[in-house]
Amino acid sequence: MNPTSSIHNAAAQGFQIAATAYERGRPEYPQEAVHFLLETLDISPEKTVLDLGAGTGKFTRLLTCAGAKLIAVEPVEGMRRQFSSLLPGIEIMFGTAESIPLASASVDVVLVAQAFHWFQGKSSLQEIHRVLKPGGWLGLIWNVRDESVEWVISLWLCKRLG
Repeated sequence: MNPTSSIHNAAAQGFQIAATAYERGRPEYPQEAVHFLLETLDISPEKTVLDLGAGTGKFTRLLTCAGAKLIAVEPVEGMRRQFSSLLPGIEIMFGTAESIPLASASVDVVLVAQAFHWFQGKSSLQEIHRVLKPGGWLGLIWNVRDESVEWVISLWLCKRLG
């Protein structure tokens, strides 16, 4: 499979030209959520962890404290460039969730932050299963709008009505 063929057109174009804006504008992940994933999925120095759809590395950098071997996969060149400039010590590879450039049974944990909705369901899950070691884990995390904050509600309404 050609890895670029499975990238949604909106993602491929938007993320290519807006990697810097994405890095600045994407909210951080709550420390409590990151800690929960690290603990629940037993992410530690002896583990190999894949951040799939890693983008600019916004989530990847939060994993460095665990000491695990981190590998990132990202299909969009602009995002990979931004990632490499921010996290030069972490390997980032070209690939998609449907065509992961890693050997079978090579990672202990696959993490996906704010990207799973772009994946092609069944084929991406088959590919994730292929690269996971027996007993490996898949962890997913998203940020959501905090609609208890008045300005967030106002912004969302303006966007919807505007």
